[in-house]
Amino acid sequence: MGMEPLKPEFKKSVLANNAEAQPGDLEEYERLLSLRFTEDPDQEVPASPVAEQSQSLRQQREARIQELHQKLFKSAAETATSVQR
Repeated sequence: MGMEPLKPEFKKSVLANNAEAQPGDLEEYERLLSLRFTEDPDQEVPASPVAEQSQSLRQQREARIQELHQKLFKSAAETATSVQR
């Protein structure tokens, strides 16, 4: 199982509907998500300085994914909520 890239039409929609969204943000978001899928989330990481650094990098990556998701998709979600009211 892998991650499918975002469809070009969807990318255009995100960029058109969110003034803060930049093409580079979408590229970084996809890259970080694909990195997430290269790791086994259930794998135990042995205690070591290298493992601690790896865990820190994962946490930084996850924080950046959340930040980009908020930036890229916040306006679309708010617009959808406003239209439904």
